Amino acid sequence: MNDHTTKAERNPFNSGSLEHLLSTIHADGTVNLQEYRAIARDADERIERLINLLGTPNSNLTAYMNAMDVTMHLLQLSVLQAMKTELSDTGAAIVRDALIAQVEYLKAGAHLLLRML
Repeated sequence: MNDHTTKAERNPFNSGSLEHLLSTIHADGTVNLQEYRAIARDADERIERLINLLGTPNSNLTAYMNAMDVTMHLLQLSVLQAMKTELSDTGAAIVRDALIAQVEYLKAGAHLLLRML
């Protein structure tokens, strides 16, 4: 990223508070367990506020929040399963590539859909 890139150009969908949280977490280039839990808690709080803002229980938003928890759990199980196979460096790279591709699929779809708002 160059000095001329604005926050909106990096991610036009993030609020200032989310942008601050993410930049703090990613400042050292890694995410530790405490930081992961903080962002998970923040994400749940944000979606719960949205559900409350809409005034009625929103089954789609609740299901989406729960699906993200399930997705993260399945990603964890997939990594743990792969680790049990004692992968070579190449094998580990293939696993990372496939799992990252799934995350990127979710991110691309989110950007596409959020532009509709």
